[in-house]
Amino acid sequence: MIKYVILIPSFNDWDCLNLLIPKIDKVLHSLKEEVSILIVNDGSTEKENLSFKNLSFLKKIEVLNLKKNVKAQIAITTGLSFLKKKKFTGGIIVMDADGQDNPEQIIDIIEESKKKPNRTITINRTTRKEEFIFKALYQIYLYMTFLFTFRYMRFGVYSYIHSDCLERILSTKDSQMAYAASLEKHFNDKKIIYASRGLRIHGESKNNYKSLIIYALKIISVLRYKVLINSLSLILIFFLFFNSKIFLLISAPIIFFNIIFFLIPHTIKTFDEENIILNIKDVKNLNY
Repeated sequence: MIKYVILIPSFNDWDCLNLLIPKIDKVLHSLKEEVSILIVNDGSTEKENLSFKNLSFLKKIEVLNLKKNVKAQIAITTGLSFLKKKKFTGGIIVMDADGQDNPEQIIDIIEESKKKPNRTITINRTTRKEEFIFKALYQIYLYMTFLFTFRYMRFGVYSYIHSDCLERILSTKDSQMAYAASLEKHFNDKKIIYASRGLRIHGESKNNYKSLIIYALKIISVLRYKVLINSLSLILIFFLFFNSKIFLLISAPIIFFNIIFFLIPHTIKTFDEENIILNIKDVKNLNY
């Protein structure tokens, strides 16, 4: 029997978790696997108010409290580093706390993982339910990512990796910039599950357009060497087949964006594995 842990980064999302975790427990009724939850409390400023009644299928729920807020991507990496340090063996499902990641897909993830436990699984979004401007910007991001990387990255943090893969994903600081991009970079053998992305189940999103644009740039930055190779190929094609004006018109923005992608990692504070563990304050085991 494979053990599973659901890793959920959270900043002040206690009310969402109070709604999400019972939903997770409910979908596990048809499974015999041992499933636990690890909430990474990313330095929340609001007091924890988790309260559950009549949970029947979850093995345990732990809250990994961090000393300082480090944002979601580093919080995820902290959770992975913690699981590695405690020598957890089994499957790791990463999902957001806001409820936009449908708990129903957990069944599909677990069933697929049993076929090939070491294979990474991503949940690729078929539709989104945000406002028009957000969806338009998201499409621009997808096309821009494809232009520079030749990869159509339509997935976020909702995913599965096996504990045997922790060494590889933690071997660089890529996951601290963009966890989803690190999956794309480090794991070629991936199973895709297609699912729509839902709405936030409580309250309003803390993200704004600026933070989303920066995150999109960080995703592409993780793949910057792939971007550089593809960009040089594009520039060579334009040099050989187009006149100098068109060549300069196309090449200038490509070179500009490549510079940005290589500068971004130097502007982001990241941690080595030892220091990321030192930011853990304590681990609380919830009784329910």
